[in-house]
Amino acid sequence: MDYLKDKSKDTQPEIYENIPAEGEENWRTDQEPEDCIPVVETKNNAVGIDMSAMPFVLSHEDEIINYIKDKATKETLKSLAPLLEKLEEAVKQQEAYQSPAIASPVTMNYDEQLKKLQEASVVKIKDKELKIAERMNKLQIRFGNIRK
Repeated sequence: MDYLKDKSKDTQPEIYENIPAEGEENWRTDQEPEDCIPVVETKNNAVGIDMSAMPFVLSHEDEIINYIKDKATKETLKSLAPLLEKLEEAVKQQEAYQSPAIASPVTMNYDEQLKKLQEASVVKIKDKELKIAERMNKLQIRFGNIRK
């Protein structure tokens, strides 16, 4: 196995500590025999994390997620607080502005509504008649100036 080509050297460098260099035959002379070395079996996943620690990590995963959610919510509310206050003030001003307008309309029956509309149309007609009379006077003055 070539140490330079192996990708697992980053996650498990301890497995390469006792590899002999090429041409060395007696590389185990100062070590204990292989059957005296205690074997500890741990399951590693693809990343190299000890699987025996995973239940601890998984049991606290929900707590970590809830903590992150709470922090994010608090920070969001802190940043939105001034905007929410301005919005509340605007709503109060809008309600204060609309409340007198809502109180003023009085329910009218058909006859009263008809009278008001007739009065409004009479006023509009009189205004138009005045404008027409003014134009007629101006035209008569022009014609009078042309004849002289």
